[in-house]
Amino acid sequence: MAERLDLVREVAKKHRVLLDPEALEALESSEDPPEALERADEIDLPVLTAELVTGELDPEFLEGVKGEVYEVLERGRERERTEEGEREDREEVEVRAEQRSETPPAAEVDAEVEIVEEVKSVTADGSVEGFVQHFRDRLERLRPKIRGMFDEEWVDSLKELAMRVRKEEGVYCFAGVVTNLGGSERAHVITLEDETGEIRVIVPKSKAPEAFEKVERDVAPGMVVGVKAFVKIQRGLVAFVGDKYGEIVLPGEGARKNRAPKIEDDIRVVFIGDTHVGSKRFREDLFERFIRWLNDPSDPVAGRVKYVLVTGDVVDGIGIYPGQRDELEIPDIDQQYERFARYLEEFPDWVEVVIIPGNHDAIRQALPQPSLRSSDPAQPLTELDGVHLPSNPALVRLHGELDVLMFHGQSLDDIILSRPDAEHDPNGVRRAAEACLRARHLVPMYGESVPIAPLPEDYLVVNKLPHVFAVGHTHIKALHHWRGCDVISTATFQEQTDFQRKVGIEPTVGRVIVYDPSKGGRDPSRRLTVVNLEETEPRG
Repeated sequence: MAERLDLVREVAKKHRVLLDPEALEALESSEDPPEALERADEIDLPVLTAELVTGELDPEFLEGVKGEVYEVLERGRERERTEEGEREDREEVEVRAEQRSETPPAAEVDAEVEIVEEVKSVTADGSVEGFVQHFRDRLERLRPKIRGMFDEEWVDSLKELAMRVRKEEGVYCFAGVVTNLGGSERAHVITLEDETGEIRVIVPKSKAPEAFEKVERDVAPGMVVGVKAFVKIQRGLVAFVGDKYGEIVLPGEGARKNRAPKIEDDIRVVFIGDTHVGSKRFREDLFERFIRWLNDPSDPVAGRVKYVLVTGDVVDGIGIYPGQRDELEIPDIDQQYERFARYLEEFPDWVEVVIIPGNHDAIRQALPQPSLRSSDPAQPLTELDGVHLPSNPALVRLHGELDVLMFHGQSLDDIILSRPDAEHDPNGVRRAAEACLRARHLVPMYGESVPIAPLPEDYLVVNKLPHVFAVGHTHIKALHHWRGCDVISTATFQEQTDFQRKVGIEPTVGRVIVYDPSKGGRDPSRRLTVVNLEETEPRG
């Protein structure tokens, strides 16, 4: 009883909230600090329930909300009671056609698509020097973001750190690239490097349990991390992290919330991906239904769609995996793109389309991937009006205000597989996408299954938190909101494959995510709706 009382007092003192009895039990059995506690200063409630502590309810919806505690939570349950704690309980709107009108609202609004950031050069130097320059650029881009999170004794380089430590051991703050991650069950040993030297960072479980768990959960080779630790010379430069005097930080953890875009026009942005045209499992019926829905000017949602963003894998490709030919309806890559181009020709002329490549497209596999403009088989797409073909990844600005970071999402698989508590489900995808934003890098785990081209400039760094982070690849619809950024994982138009069946992945087929950039404020759920194309056939 005394230990439980101490826990309640500790939570009240540190986070300024109380726990109801069920929340206390949930906290006692929780291995990681619940997100609700870490963000308690953003939650205008004096009491946390078990649903918040266990993550069954996302605390995001509580920001700025007023009202009696349990009344507020009941409103949250109505919105968030499906898909294992994710903020996935969006209304799946029925595709319908009402009284027809000649001109949809979207046709009366001018489109504006600006490719703000994309791959400018695809030539990579595969030498050691090329990789050194690549990681140096990554560190130079992310180190300033880490420095802004520390108000202690900051040191710009490891060489300077060594000079200062030789004069006086003590607590210092610094950053570097993780080149090795080892240790034991008792302590993690991180090797950090920068352009001037290296340092070993010891994170003992006994003295730094919070930092130990964070390293185990969030840190991987290739990441840029910041460290606050006691530093000394002991067979080289070595730093010791303790929870009372040290910490490990990621570049995205100090991000401020985004300013909401100011878009006055009543428009919508549609997100789709992974159509896989050419596969025998491609749901042509649903994609044609999607096209008919887009062309229905009287539909209250479709009539306002101004932009369609496609997160890659528009075709199934050729030779992507062993035995693929037996699963192809169209065994010719040129014909696959020709078929997809014919679908695009049926899109209404008031809609602008933005398409990035994916790992099934006819482009190089190494990230970043150049635009489909450089792909010979994809040339039919370049001949269409209103179709934009940036690289993967790309930062796209719509309507002069809305910044969307588009990324196919190849790295999400590695992130999910690296975490013992994560699965290929909406919650796992949400956590993986958030991990990219926390690391401020789209491939935060170097050396896994995703090949990286060591370009002199690292185009996979997330320089600025966008309004929307849109990914595909997993075939799983997942919606999330993190620090003012709406995270969208698109569904697919391909039925479950044999491989997905073997590993237990259930794809989300025939769902279209519709984004309203003019709504939301503190309630991001108002910006997102989901059209279920399997429910109802649109008229007309």
